[in-house]
Amino acid sequence: MIDDNVPAPATERYEADALILYGVKLNDRNDYARFDIGEGSQTDLRMQLFHGDVGNTSGEYSVVLAYGYAFEGHCYRFDSNRVFLVTADAPRDAVGCGFDDLGYRMWRIRASDMLLEICTSFGDAKTLILDANLPGKRSPSSYAITLRMAHRDGRLTRD
Repeated sequence: MIDDNVPAPATERYEADALILYGVKLNDRNDYARFDIGEGSQTDLRMQLFHGDVGNTSGEYSVVLAYGYAFEGHCYRFDSNRVFLVTADAPRDAVGCGFDDLGYRMWRIRASDMLLEICTSFGDAKTLILDANLPGKRSPSSYAITLRMAHRDGRLTRD
């Protein structure tokens, strides 16, 4: 990634909500993506997309380890690598944003396309469950539920 200032590639047709994901296709060789779960080289997690009773081939969808994206001609980097399931577009060789000729791929998608982000955490139960639910670390929605229940003598309506 020599030059981050190289703009994202243009297309023949302008699409206001188009964005480009840059990364690597994890299910390029197999119909599934493999994730190390931290128990050594003998154990991994495999993820495969199924439609109906039959598994899709790896060419029909992409499990993407994304490093950055481009939007409206500007390049951005994620603060950490993120994993997405992309069904909207087939991968192409990466162009622009410093990803050229380094083996990266790109996916041109729209802002309205549905994605599945795959977030994995590995740790002991204390870290993943108990510490994550300490006050100040919970999601804001859990506080909103408590606040709504305590409002107006415990009634759940807004009347």
